[in-house]
Amino acid sequence: MSSAATASDSQETKEPVTLQEPLLKYERVGGHFHAIFKDDSLSCIALHVNFVCAGTYGGNVLLLELDGRFIRRLHQHYKKVNQVCIDETGQYIASCSDDGTVAVYTLFPATGASAAIDISGNKHSSNQNKEKARQVSVSSTGGEVNIYNYFSAVYAVQLEDRYAMKREKSFACGGVSGQLIINKRGWIIDKESTVHEGEGPVQLIRWKDGLVAWANDWGVKVYDSENDQRVTYIERPPNCPPMELCRCHLEWQSNDVLLVAWAHTLRVVTFKKGHAEQPASPTSAAALDAVEHQSGTITAEVVALLTFDFFVAGISPWGGGSVVSVLAFRPPGSGSSTGPPTSKSARIEGEGESGEMPYPEVHVVRLDGKQVSADLLNLKGYQRLRASDYMMPTLRYAHAHPSDLETDPSSIYDAGYGQLVYVCTPKDVVICRLRDADDRVQWALARKQYDRALDVALHDPRALRRVVLTDVLETYLGDLLRHKLFQKTAEEIHRLFIGGGEEYAKLWEKYVYVFAQRGQLSAIARYMPTASPRLPKVQYEMVLKHFLDSDPGQLLELIRKWPKPRRQDAPAVKQQTESDNSVAPEYTETTHVFEPLYDAQAWINQLETVVRRRRIAEADAERLSVETMYLMEALAELYTATEQYDHALRIYLSQGEFCSNKDFAFKLITEHQLWSLVANKVVNLMRIDKTIAVRMLVNQTEQLKISDIVTQLEGEPELLHTYLHELVLHRLGEYNSEIYSALHEKQVALYAEYAPDFLLKFLQTSNFVPLEKVSDVILQYFILLTTLFASLGVQVLQ
Repeated sequence: MSSAATASDSQETKEPVTLQEPLLKYERVGGHFHAIFKDDSLSCIALHVNFVCAGTYGGNVLLLELDGRFIRRLHQHYKKVNQVCIDETGQYIASCSDDGTVAVYTLFPATGASAAIDISGNKHSSNQNKEKARQVSVSSTGGEVNIYNYFSAVYAVQLEDRYAMKREKSFACGGVSGQLIINKRGWIIDKESTVHEGEGPVQLIRWKDGLVAWANDWGVKVYDSENDQRVTYIERPPNCPPMELCRCHLEWQSNDVLLVAWAHTLRVVTFKKGHAEQPASPTSAAALDAVEHQSGTITAEVVALLTFDFFVAGISPWGGGSVVSVLAFRPPGSGSSTGPPTSKSARIEGEGESGEMPYPEVHVVRLDGKQVSADLLNLKGYQRLRASDYMMPTLRYAHAHPSDLETDPSSIYDAGYGQLVYVCTPKDVVICRLRDADDRVQWALARKQYDRALDVALHDPRALRRVVLTDVLETYLGDLLRHKLFQKTAEEIHRLFIGGGEEYAKLWEKYVYVFAQRGQLSAIARYMPTASPRLPKVQYEMVLKHFLDSDPGQLLELIRKWPKPRRQDAPAVKQQTESDNSVAPEYTETTHVFEPLYDAQAWINQLETVVRRRRIAEADAERLSVETMYLMEALAELYTATEQYDHALRIYLSQGEFCSNKDFAFKLITEHQLWSLVANKVVNLMRIDKTIAVRMLVNQTEQLKISDIVTQLEGEPELLHTYLHELVLHRLGEYNSEIYSALHEKQVALYAEYAPDFLLKFLQTSNFVPLEKVSDVILQYFILLTTLFASLGVQVLQ
């Protein structure tokens, strides 16, 4: 498995890389680093959220701002500073040097500090009797400095977790003596113990949650400092160059995950506390490579092994847990990455180029081996550097968002959130950070990928600093309008602006006019907000006027959907929220604190004029046009809104079967007691909806007299039959009386014509059917039945 492209990759494999969005951005750090590089060289560096601590080949330990500005000098070693370490609080810093000393600095002055004194501590070691001195002094710039002399070069030092909060403060160190020493500082004397020795110089130490990991010539060991037990040992990779050329890199990704990068490999080691079951026989390459040691309380296992085609010069774990940055070093003649960088954003200009030494590379890889990105860096003096000359300290200043790269590749940006990496050489420092939302939006806009830019901006609008979200919105919408995608533009405006409140009121107002200028009001009208934000009244009336002239059906739909003006708009306590769903056709009182969307009475007058003109023009037509019907119903809606219920009902009655608001027409009658209006309009009422009308007429015999209804239905025998039949079914006690005897005789003929199956039952129940007068009707009905049965081959008995 390889995580980088090889030299055999052709040009066509490089072309897509230039089109791929860069993941990282780089910035060269200046400030006091220029002074360091002029007279000295950088040997080590550590990061804190508030400052940078840098060590030099000349022995200086310096505090700098993150951008390189000088703060102060902490200490002067006599030789090269090999490592610096900062505790979580930033109050304590440790450094070690080739001069054999370890210095622990307290940045804030200690109360009652005295002049410099020497204290001989009892250093307990199982294999060493040599006494070492701790010198306590007061720094000239404030704060305490504790100096420990080990009389031989110290290559690594590490403060324990939560160092500032511990009663007994401990640090681990090691160097050319081959000993890993843990020093516990007490109130009076220090306790010192040698954990391991005899396997060559200790090159690197990492301490996390009680677990101390260190690397020497033989491999990597992990020690449980709390239980005083060895946890695991990982062998040095075969055919690995000497430490002077290619160092081991250790980083704790979390409290229980250790990354071990050495030469061409990267191992992921997990630690589990508590007793574990005996694992099955290892089958994977990673498991075979791991030398697992069970200490009884902590078990360790190599769960992943990545192999690269380059030397690892530095690693930086990401907060997401499944991604890591790798600084790649290719030796001369490797034949890869010798050309200039293909991505402009991936290149930091340096002191020139070389056709022999490949550029250093920054790879972002997933721990399953898949490569996410790769950039080339033109660092100053890279042509003369070895893999061991590079440094890649990491600052994690915020917790990464949870991410799932399997389902959402874009979540790589969430995984790298809060990550700051310095890529350093003795003569150069470059900040490597994840491209932020502004960078990604600007990159997409520059390539006219407006939808992508908008998606990035909307993912976390609060993360935008240089880019204005509304500008991105307008750029995206402008592109849709240029392509004349008016319907999609309207849908996107609704999606993007909804819930924006008054902040988006001006944008709504702007785009309503834009659509009006392009003759596309029909596309955006249905999405116009009517509350929060509230647009100017002139815009609502402009839309209504547009549909009055062009599409009365849309006019009716909007009048039904929008909150209706009322005769008296009293202020309401609570403002209603605009809903995307259309409101029910029937009128329901709305409570808005603002003035009406439009002038109801003015629109009533205008619609009355238009409807009157249309009815005159269509007087010779068999029936009114659909457009006229829509306008009449819109007028009825406004009558209802202004409590002119009688006028609204007259319109519904005049429409008859063409009324589309049937249920509401009957609701008006019952709720507002408009019986007098329908007393002489029974035929019209039944044509709106025969079933509902007949039920209403039968149930309201006190307001609507049976005789009056029958008189109006004389010319509509089928409607008359329906009404009388309903009386027989539901009001027989009242109807089966002498006063309606004439109707019984008439009903026999109606049953014979429209419902012969009910004729016999009616004859049995009616007390007022004169048989001598209806015998002809019955005889004709019998002859009709006989003829019908004969045609079907059924013989009727005489």
